[in-house]
Amino acid sequence: MKIWGIHKKYHGLSWFENFIGGHVSIGPITIFGANAMCWTVNISTKWGYLCFTLPVMARWRINSRGQKWWQWYIYLSPNGTPWASTFYRGSDKNEVIRAKIRKRNFGHGFDTNKFNNELYTLNQKFDGFIISEYDVECFGHKE
Repeated sequence: MKIWGIHKKYHGLSWFENFIGGHVSIGPITIFGANAMCWTVNISTKWGYLCFTLPVMARWRINSRGQKWWQWYIYLSPNGTPWASTFYRGSDKNEVIRAKIRKRNFGHGFDTNKFNNELYTLNQKFDGFIISEYDVECFGHKE
């Protein structure tokens, strides 16, 4: 069905799924809808991407303890992904720390293809900042 020259890309999906489930690009700005990006905006610049979430109900999550929290972020990234961001503010406190480590190691606007192996290693090394019994044994205060 055509509406003002616009037609559904996927005929098996509803109008909502076709037009709200994808994304809209206007110049350097891309707005993502109800898909894996879950209501976010990416703005392309000559230095990389500015990415942030939109304040919608779909961003509410329930954690493993049954607590409700709002997942939000704003970050700067050379390739538009949080795993390469060098500035991050948001609900994931581990990502805030990782972004500072990436900035210290690579600087803003680094080439993710050139440093792909180093970036992957850094992200795996600093996957989570949780103190384990091993950490306490090795680095804890000895009495």
